[in-house]
Amino acid sequence: MTKNSLNESIQRKDAKICVIGLGQVGLPTALTFCKAGFTVIGSDIDNKLLSTINSKKSPFEEPGLDDLLQRCINSQKFATTDQVGEAVKNSDVIIVCVATPLTDDIRPNLLYLEKACISISEFSLLNKLVVIESSIPPGTFEELVIPILTKKNKLGSEFWIVFVPERLAPGQAFTDIQNTPRVIGFIDENSGIIAKALYEKIVNAEILLTSVRIAEISKLVENTFRDVNVALANEVGIICESYGTDVDELIRVCNSHPRVKLLQPGPGVGGPCLPKDPYLLLNPQGKQPISSRIILDSRSINDSMPDHVVNLIKESLGIQNKMLTGTSILVLGVAYKANVSDTRLSPAKEVICQLIKNGSVVRVFDPNTTESFGGETVSEIWKALSMSDVLVVLTDHDVFKKLNLKQIQQTMKRNPIIVDTRRIFNRKEAEDLGIQYVAVGYAGKIKT
Repeated sequence: MTKNSLNESIQRKDAKICVIGLGQVGLPTALTFCKAGFTVIGSDIDNKLLSTINSKKSPFEEPGLDDLLQRCINSQKFATTDQVGEAVKNSDVIIVCVATPLTDDIRPNLLYLEKACISISEFSLLNKLVVIESSIPPGTFEELVIPILTKKNKLGSEFWIVFVPERLAPGQAFTDIQNTPRVIGFIDENSGIIAKALYEKIVNAEILLTSVRIAEISKLVENTFRDVNVALANEVGIICESYGTDVDELIRVCNSHPRVKLLQPGPGVGGPCLPKDPYLLLNPQGKQPISSRIILDSRSINDSMPDHVVNLIKESLGIQNKMLTGTSILVLGVAYKANVSDTRLSPAKEVICQLIKNGSVVRVFDPNTTESFGGETVSEIWKALSMSDVLVVLTDHDVFKKLNLKQIQQTMKRNPIIVDTRRIFNRKEAEDLGIQYVAVGYAGKIKT
């Protein structure tokens, strides 16, 4: 198969696609290509994950995933395997979506990517396209990926390879895959041309061709931009607490300026990308780390927000001459963001662990996950509220926004406290009901 014949195969949608890594990026990606008409095989080393997928059940919360998974399996155009070699051998396109987490000393851990590349390199890549979607430190593509894959295969004349950073957000994966512009980084032009033809089959937005290095940096800068802006919002929220004002009103006023877009402060930053990607950006492959004060300070600010939330709870109790010890607290939500089940690096973990360490009785309710970070998992919210002195909102699931404040006030113990880190409740309504209301960016009675 030549470049032209692979292109033609892609146009006919009879090119066989292999997706390595079936997590929250890989599985939606695989199913999107299947939905577009391609035959797809998904590969993962986690047999428990594969068993769940093969039973036509979503392994994580993602709107539309259950239905599409069932349709793709029933169509017999999607299957899974734990044998990477078989998947590579029988595919024309190989897409790598494995995790690239951080080590305990906050350095890039590329072990999963390296193992995936080694497994791929054991087989002939003749006339195949390899796509790396995993987030990687700048330089990784040329310093790690290419050397492994070219030990037995010749780039350009025998196979093609590109870096296409994923841009999806859990909770809206399919919308993002199809409607968000994609970046394709390439070394040789033919690789870029083939990859563009492939992604045009699933992306209804602009596809930008650029160098591999720009593509590597772009994904990391995008998430670093968001992390820095969240840090600014958190700092502004703390400043508003000191002034005795409400950050929500400040945001309303400031954002009336056409060149200002303040974000909402919160309990911190979580998930697989935002807490990690700034560190990937500052740790180029094979070189000394880069220093950046604003990026590292922003990481520090966002990582400190769970401490701030615990202090808000402590100070709120102090007004009532109570302490954390012995206080009954109900936590709403442990997922790192709304309407997902993912708890990776969720700020809820640190908040809950600190409360338990300080002697609080912590109960946890999250309809999307059984994770509780050491708290007591509850399945009935109103029964748990009846035993609670404090309600702490850490995730803004849509189901929580439908809760009735008056019913909450009538159900909780006397002199109820709500610490609303996601601003899902109306402050004025809560205070009119006699609830002691506190939020990140609004200290309520604490500063009066």
